[in-house]
Parts: sequence; structure tokens; C-alpha cells
Amino acid sequence: MSWVASQTNQSLGDLERVVNKESGLLGISGLSSDLRVLEKAWHEGHERAQLAIKTFVHRIARHIAGHAASLHRLDGIIFTGGIGENSSLIRRLVMEHLAVLGVEIDTEMNNRSNSFGERIVSSENARVICAVIPTNEEKMIALDAIHLGKVNAPAEFA
Repeated sequence: MSWVASQTNQSLGDLERVVNKESGLLGISGLSSDLRVLEKAWHEGHERAQLAIKTFVHRIARHIAGHAASLHRLDGIIFTGGIGENSSLIRRLVMEHLAVLGVEIDTEMNNRSNSFGERIVSSENARVICAVIPTNEEKMIALDAIHLGKVNAPAEFA
């Protein structure tokens, strides 16, 4: 980065700000780094938002395919967390990219609201099972706290 700073007459702090705050989805879209904002813009036909999402999806699919090659097969894909749980668009685009691996979407299940909870979003004919599994971070933190309390508690309290 120091070479780039010297060639562009920018400070390292300026370059760090650009790399960490103004690049990625925001840099490509010119709108936001929030995928909810970009997805809304996607549906409104905003070309740079569409490019940002396509780039994001391509990278996800590339990583999944790379891991599948290392494993010599792919049994399943789990969509979870904020984007994986809540964006039927991102799931659809990722699954379309991975069709070569036997991923096939069930559009109706993919488009269902997250209130349906855990669900299979791949078709019955797919070679790879794809599912949405909502996270429950609060529950996991509570379970971890209980476990830590038991592990670290004096014997008479365990």
C-alpha cells in the first residue's frame, strides 16, 4: 500500500479508508454496502447494484465450487445468517451458478417467507440438497453461557 500511496499522493490512512470503507459492494454499486438496499435497487433496474450483487454471488459460488472440488463432492448447501436466511434473490442466483454441480432450485420453497423456518429449497431432483436454516444466535450464546458456568463452577454447584 505504501507504493500506491506514493504513486497517488495519498496517505496510508486515506488508502486504508478507501479499502475498508469505500470498496466492495459500496464501491461497485455506488449506493451502499447493505445488501437489502442493493436488492431493492436490483429490482428497480439499477445497473451498478445489479453488478455488485452479481459479483457478490459469483464469489460465493466460486468458493462453494472450490470447496466441492477439494472434497470431491458436494452433499449439501446451507443458507443461514442474515443474507442466507432472508434473501431469496441471493439464494436463487447462487443456486443458478451452481447448477453445474447438480444444484437445482425449488422456486416456490425458495420464495417462502422466513417465517416458515427451516426448509429445503432445492428441487426433489437435485443432486445437492440446499436448505435454509435460520440462526438463533441468542439461544447459542445462552447455551454457551450455561456450559461455561457448569465447566467453571465449583464441584458442589456443577
